[in-house]
Amino acid sequence: MGSTIVTLTTDWGYNDFFAGSVKGKLYSYIPGVQVVDITHGIPVFQTIRATFVVSHSCFDFPPGTIHIIDVCSSQSVEHPFIVAECAGQYFICTDNGLPAAVFGSKEYKAVVIDGIWLDTDSQNFAARDLFCKVASLLAQGTPLSELGYPAESLCPATPFVTATFDNYIKVYVAYVDTYGNCYLNITFDEFESYRQGRRFEMQVHEFRISRIVRSYIEPNPTASPVRSPMLTVSSTGHLELAMPYADAAGLCNLQTSETFVVKFF
Repeated sequence: MGSTIVTLTTDWGYNDFFAGSVKGKLYSYIPGVQVVDITHGIPVFQTIRATFVVSHSCFDFPPGTIHIIDVCSSQSVEHPFIVAECAGQYFICTDNGLPAAVFGSKEYKAVVIDGIWLDTDSQNFAARDLFCKVASLLAQGTPLSELGYPAESLCPATPFVTATFDNYIKVYVAYVDTYGNCYLNITFDEFESYRQGRRFEMQVHEFRISRIVRSYIEPNPTASPVRSPMLTVSSTGHLELAMPYADAAGLCNLQTSETFVVKFF
């Protein structure tokens, strides 16, 4: 049997003691644990960005991996702390819309964490004082039913909605990565189902895009002499606005949630 893997996705940043403290607890609680940093660079309280990161990283881990997600994690009656099992993975987080968005149409089981003894009277650092304890119990084989009471439903997610019409669709930037690549809220397969073989045109500020390239460096015979963004397919399967060796978001002044119209002919 392999060692337990625990991942961390947070908005803590890299300048404080938070990551070190939580890792210390995990190593103390779970012998032989492997702790994997997905990222601590989520902008504070940005659950939508965290949703994109978790959705496209955590399900790639081996079954039984435990994922601690600490983004906008202030417990309330409306947003309790939960532990859930989905697609063979365990998720410890706040029910703040993020887990519902991550799970989507996948089947899941979830409980509201309850009755777990804490090491401290403070309730201001749940990732260290509660989530690590829950992770250790999961690693010991404790069933969900012993970690709390059933969550009847999860807080609704903020959806990535594509507005669709007969001859056009409205899409928006769902995520911007470190390189300035802009991931749209639509996959290539979804786009093709709307397109149905038709030509298309997408206006991105002063640039017009009418072709999907499969590689950042694929020649584009219709490109303007002026450097312009290209539409390609990202590793997540989403359509992506990018520029080779350049920051598309910065050069084209693109931001998360910015909306574009794609016309079909």
